[in-house]
Amino acid sequence: DLRWARVEEFFRSRELAANTHKAYERELHRFLSWTDKSWHDVTHRDVDRYKAYLQSSPSARGGKPSAATINRALSALQSFFKWLTAKDYIPRNPTLTLEKPKADPLLPQELQAVEVESLYRALAYRGETEARDTALLRVLEHGLRASEVAALNVGDYEGNCLHIKQAKAGSIGSVPLFKEARGALDAYLGWRLRQGLPTERNSPLFLSCSNNSKGQRLSYWGIYKFIEELAALAGVENCHPHRLRHTFATKLVMKGMDTMLARQLTRHKSESSFTRYSKRALELQAHQQFYALFGEEEREGKKE
Repeated sequence: DLRWARVEEFFRSRELAANTHKAYERELHRFLSWTDKSWHDVTHRDVDRYKAYLQSSPSARGGKPSAATINRALSALQSFFKWLTAKDYIPRNPTLTLEKPKADPLLPQELQAVEVESLYRALAYRGETEARDTALLRVLEHGLRASEVAALNVGDYEGNCLHIKQAKAGSIGSVPLFKEARGALDAYLGWRLRQGLPTERNSPLFLSCSNNSKGQRLSYWGIYKFIEELAALAGVENCHPHRLRHTFATKLVMKGMDTMLARQLTRHKSESSFTRYSKRALELQAHQQFYALFGEEEREGKKE
């Protein structure tokens, strides 16, 4: 399909996060499967019809697709058509008048303390990668995105903090580390030195231990796979690196940190995107006060 050549050019011209790239690729493939029109011939009516098609298509679970799912698909189209227009490949952007379905804001789902403890206990079953995995989990617990962790070099660790130099939307900064994380990183780098593995400042902070890429930089997907495998060992459901980020941000607000200062640590560019953590913290505090008021002990329920 010659239309895909434009998509490949689009990807080459953009520095997209790995998960964004994968999502855009999937959604643009889906749109091309739906229509045989060239990019030049797509109209705003076609886009509206495609939105209706998405709304009528069953979700992966067989139910009605959520507004968030539909909006992710439409966002990929909007970004691509905006690029086509800017490059003068098409005369007008057919997504300019597109109205997205209104999505209900979802509050982040943090991990419970018992779930985090289970993850740490499961590290004992990781064998020769335990030193690396312990340091990796400690770092992820500080709210870093998986893509940020994958980009870290040894020189970005300076004893008491990590310097984030490659981040989503330029949200660079530094994150102070708990003593447990500092100890885990020191232990991991000491282990690497004894193994004869690189520890120079420009070498990756986290190395892959898989057979196919051993000694190379641990990738974004390698970090995701690690958390999925660890969660399976720990019996923690629906666990991925971003839930650790949710947990960190919610904990900061729950501890009473000013939201402006908390945003400095999480490096959220948008105040509105961070507001959901404040709402989630208020919800949790209301539950705690309810049980305290009536002299009952709050049980840790199962999260969906």
